[in-house]
Amino acid sequence: MLYRLREKVDSQELQSGGEEVRFTVRIEEGERELFCCLYKNQDGRYSAFSPYLQLEPQKPAAPTRSIPSFPPPVLSVKPSTGVVKRGEMLSFSCSVPTLQSRSQSQSGHNKNPVTFLLMRAAEPAGVTSIILQPQASQASNPEPQSGFFNVGPVWGGEEGEYICLYQITRKRALVNSTVSNVVQITITDAMPVPTLVLQQQTDVWHLLCIGSPAYPGSVFSLYLADNELPIATHHATLIHHQANFPVPVQDTLVALYQCQYSVLLERKWIHSDRSLPLAVTRGSPPPSSPDLSGVDWPLVLGSFSAVVLFLCSVALVVVVAHRKVKAAAEEKKKRQEAQFWTQVHAKDHVVDLTLRRTSFTSQEWANEEATTETASRSPLWNSLSTFTTPIHPIH
Repeated sequence: MLYRLREKVDSQELQSGGEEVRFTVRIEEGERELFCCLYKNQDGRYSAFSPYLQLEPQKPAAPTRSIPSFPPPVLSVKPSTGVVKRGEMLSFSCSVPTLQSRSQSQSGHNKNPVTFLLMRAAEPAGVTSIILQPQASQASNPEPQSGFFNVGPVWGGEEGEYICLYQITRKRALVNSTVSNVVQITITDAMPVPTLVLQQQTDVWHLLCIGSPAYPGSVFSLYLADNELPIATHHATLIHHQANFPVPVQDTLVALYQCQYSVLLERKWIHSDRSLPLAVTRGSPPPSSPDLSGVDWPLVLGSFSAVVLFLCSVALVVVVAHRKVKAAAEEKKKRQEAQFWTQVHAKDHVVDLTLRRTSFTSQEWANEEATTETASRSPLWNSLSTFTTPIHPIH
């Protein structure tokens, strides 16, 4: 709803999906009008009034002087193709035509400061961002009619169309030149080059294209050398980074083949460079070239690593078991020694005191006398006794 002071002068229904409406009013010459507006939502609630807007009739425009148009600058970039890899630098040059410097010299404006602007338009939304020329580049620039810009290292967000313009100060006002030509910048990933080898599997020859392990699940393409379109494609699984192609039927005796893999990154397909050409002879294919012997080195290295790891594990188990067996043997030996010395110390305090009868027969008396004589000659000695006195029998 539109109000003139406090009087409602117009109202409109909001269209589906819209956020604003436009009103047309007529103002008499010499009058000044104040207008404001408000809106009502679907629940019937009114908003607050907007601030008043004062309208005045437009006066006839005074004749203006024509602003001289300056020729557009020329924008160039290094590398000249505009295609760079991630991590590289871009160098832009915005140059003013020679004719413009001459006209400025004739008009006496050659001493006015010149400012260069580099602008980029992003592809998705067309948003324009301005890149100012660094002060260091301005100071080191020997030609005042050129501007230099260094952008990078680039990581993907710098893609898009670039233009430049320059500004000249005329009567305390900045005057923009016409925009320059458009330079397109494309950023590619520095993906490793694939390897193409010829190998035999179950009496059938295949062309094996090996990509980078960092990009599993890629789309592999097989090309004839110097051909733009692939002759076969294969989508690898999510855990593999290689693809097998059967050897195509050849019209020539010798054919050169190349392969390439592509990855979808940030909704864009990134392509690797093609592999080195591989010559295949029609009929019985020869073995692969010596430098690409067809040996699956990743598989060989992986198997060797697995064997080394297994041997290290077995050696560790053997060392631990040997230490445990040695410790158990030492413990058993200590227990046996402790048991032996316990028995020895227990026998040290035992004394054999034998009581003999006092009545003997005549035969026994004779035998006893012989025994006594023998004992007197070699007294009894107990090696396990701590007593140093010989033991004599009691009669």
